[in-house]
This record gives sequence, structure tokens and C-alpha cells, in this order.
Amino acid sequence: MTAPASWPSPAGPALSAGLAPPRRRWVLVVTVIAFTLAGLLVLAVIALTSGPLPFVLGLTLALIPVPLLVAGVLVLDRYEPEPRRLLLFTFFWGATAAAFVALILNTVGVLVLRQLTDNATADFISASIGAPVVEECAKGAVILVLLRTRRHELDGPIDGIVYAALVALGFAMTENILYYSSAAGQGSTALIGTFVVRGVFSPFLHPMFTAATGIGLGYAAIARNRPARILAPIAGLLVAMLLHGIWNAAAEEHHVILVYLTIMLPVFIGVLVVAAVERRRIKRLLARVLPMYAGSGWLGPADLPMLASIAQRRRARRFVRARGGKLPAQAMRDYQAAATELALLHDRGERQQLDAATFTARQQELLRALAAARNGFTPYLTPRLSR
Repeated sequence: MTAPASWPSPAGPALSAGLAPPRRRWVLVVTVIAFTLAGLLVLAVIALTSGPLPFVLGLTLALIPVPLLVAGVLVLDRYEPEPRRLLLFTFFWGATAAAFVALILNTVGVLVLRQLTDNATADFISASIGAPVVEECAKGAVILVLLRTRRHELDGPIDGIVYAALVALGFAMTENILYYSSAAGQGSTALIGTFVVRGVFSPFLHPMFTAATGIGLGYAAIARNRPARILAPIAGLLVAMLLHGIWNAAAEEHHVILVYLTIMLPVFIGVLVVAAVERRRIKRLLARVLPMYAGSGWLGPADLPMLASIAQRRRARRFVRARGGKLPAQAMRDYQAAATELALLHDRGERQQLDAATFTARQQELLRALAAARNGFTPYLTPRLSR
């Protein structure tokens, strides 16, 4: 799909963030309130069952690594950073709604199983089967919601991994509060041991489990045919449940180290490989699509190598920031994001996922955003942008 002959004016208005329509604002407010209450209820249950001091210790230890882990996830998404509001929403979903659902259903499940069999068997079944099914469905639901309602923000496996990892980090944070608080009530040795296992050696496990669901939904977002769009998410969710179940069963049977080294670590490396392959695909897409916009005057010739390189993008932001401060740097970031979105839009068009009218409307929006962003940093450039 090529650029149309008629272009909007480069001086056209920028995209307006605006306010959500009244109905959507009320839905958002109600959702935030519901999530907050769910999260507070989970924390209250943990505090009441563990005691004040163990709860404070558990909360502190659970919060400490979160910024570093979130930063590590966002590194994967440097070509096309996702909207912060959606990233926050997914993390919040995991920490509140998903944790609340898991607490209720897992508790009910183990109580029912204990009526049917002995406690040890009930606990094993709940940990290795019940919990993986409940938790992966609860975490994956938010990515499915994004695919259905914000499809243009889910552009492939990398986006799926990022959203999946963030919802899982939110969930793991709340779960870690529970585990650390419980361990703190048993003494310092139990607390240190639990922190080493969960916070040092395996903080990536929940993100890795749910990343399988994210990869499946990410492939569904770019799949050319309907069977692939249906089967990829199902396969991803089943893999997430399987990995989660294997890990929990290994923990119950005290085979954690063996399973960690032979299964979990290789799978984690595999997820990184998927992300690396997808990043190379996006880089090739940028090199193929963006020259047509440079030829039409929307991009400068010197912009093309900058936009194709993460390192040069970073240098360009630093360059204008050093000369103009935060606003020009943000304009450069918006410019880079809009250019990437244009390339991904063409990819969707070529995969016949958009009709001509939808393609053109979205293209016009991105071109206006591109022009507005360019006006924001152009006064701070030297003749060569990528230098």
C-alpha cells in the first residue's frame, strides 16, 4: 500500500489528546475505583493474616525491585514505546484485579479440593493446576481487552511481551507481599530464603509465563488469516499455564533448581530471542516504508538512518534536549514514535487488516502528529539530524 497522492498540510494541527467522552470517563472512573478497592481488600487480607510488622516488611521487599524490573521490560520497546496510561493500566490490573480474582478463586478451589481429598493432594492440585489456570487467565485478560479495544497499540509480539510482562509484574508484586509477609512471620531465616528464591533468582518467572500469552496475542494482532488469529492466543495461553504449572509442581516436589536450569532459563532466553527477531523485523520495515515519506517531504533524508537505529534515536533526543530542554526532547520522541507507527500501519495495510478508509484516516492522524512533533524540535537542530 503506497502513500496517497493527496497529503494533509504539514502545518496541520497536532493530534489532540483531549478528554475522553463522558461515558468513557465514567467507565474509567468506575474501573479505577473497582481496581483500587480490590487491591486494598487483598492488602487488608494479607495484613490481617500476617500482622502489622511482617506486612510492612513484606510490602517493602516486594516494592524494592519493581522499578528496576519495569525498566528492564520497557527496554524491549524502544522503537515504539507504548502509551504510559496503557502501561500503567496493565500493571495496575495485575496488582489489583488479577490478584483479587486469583485470591478468591484459588482459596475457594483449595477449600473445595480439601473436601474431596487429603490436604497434601489438594494443595498440590491447586498449586500445579488450579493456580496456573486461574492466574494466567486473570493476567492475560487485560491483553485481550487491549487487542479488542486498542488494536492499533498492539503491533506484534514485542508489544504483547511488554504488556504481558507488566501485568505479570504487578501481579507478582502483590503475590510477593503475601509470600514475604507470611515468611516474615516465621522468622528472618524464612524471610531471607523466600526473598532469595522469589526476588533474586526468579523475578522474571511470572512475566515469562504471561509473555507466552502476550506473544500469542501479539501474533494474532498481525496474523493474515482468521485461524491464526484464533489459535495463536489459545496456544500462548496454554503454554503460559503449562510453564506456570511445571514451576509450581517443581516447587511442591522440591525440584526447583533442576526445573529452573533445564526449562525456565532456556524458555526465558527464547522469549528474548523472539523479542530480538521482532525488533529486526521492525527495523527492516522502517527501512522499507519510511523512504516514501522522505520523498514526499514528511521526513528529512537525514532522518531515515536516525529512525532506523535505536542508538541514533537516543542521540537525537539527547542532542535536542541539550539545546532546548525537555519539550524539544519529548517532541523528538513523539516524532520517532509517529514515524514507527506509520511503518507499522503500512504493515497492517499490507496484511489486509485495515480497509482503505481506516488506513487513510489513521495515516492522516499520524502525519499531523509527525508534522507537529517536527515543528517542536526543528529550531534546535544543526543541518544534520543524525550527527
